[in-house]
Amino acid sequence: MNATPKRSFIVRWIAAVTVGEALGFAVAATVAIAVTVAGSALTAWVAYAVIVAGGAIEGLLLGLAQRWAAGTQQVGRAWVAATSGGAAVAWALGMLPSTLGVDLRTPMGIAALVLGGVVLLASIPTAQWMALRRPHTARWIPVTMGAWAVAILWTAAPSPIIDERTPVPLIALAYLCAGLLMAVTIAALTAPTAASLFARSPASRRDFRPAPGLHAALRSKQ
Repeated sequence: MNATPKRSFIVRWIAAVTVGEALGFAVAATVAIAVTVAGSALTAWVAYAVIVAGGAIEGLLLGLAQRWAAGTQQVGRAWVAATSGGAAVAWALGMLPSTLGVDLRTPMGIAALVLGGVVLLASIPTAQWMALRRPHTARWIPVTMGAWAVAILWTAAPSPIIDERTPVPLIALAYLCAGLLMAVTIAALTAPTAASLFARSPASRRDFRPAPGLHAALRSKQ
């Protein structure tokens, strides 16, 4: 691939995915904060369902941004639906221990945390790969899992400065900043692989040259 088209694709991918994921996480975080503020006004499972729905919206916006960056001829609508569904699964898994009251300090809890973490990281890229339906694209799964594993660490950054006395606007601001950093990270780390899968350079002039011996074959038939 030509360096210039690849560079242009990477820039477009990073910009679009950063905006899409940042907006999506802003929605999901706002929903989660609102549920927390509501407290006992919502039952545990209603709160769980609302937060998972917020995660699905995050995935929807991310999928739309990725589809635009990759090009609608490269990525279909199924990619968007798969990303939304995968994000919903990720949020559902992430919220399940606290909803069930699972003690993650026990050996069983630690094992469940590790297994759940792997499934959580795999949920979005696996769903996207299944929607892509294209051979030789399975590398998207481990690359994106690794990118999410790094990017999601930003969501833990606000924890040291937040407690029960922290004003809600400050909590929201802290997590919005963390979400933006997460979005930039996931966009940058997946950009090279996305370029190798979705970017297309103009065909080389050599593709239109006659194959070796074609002129001689044509002359022999005259």
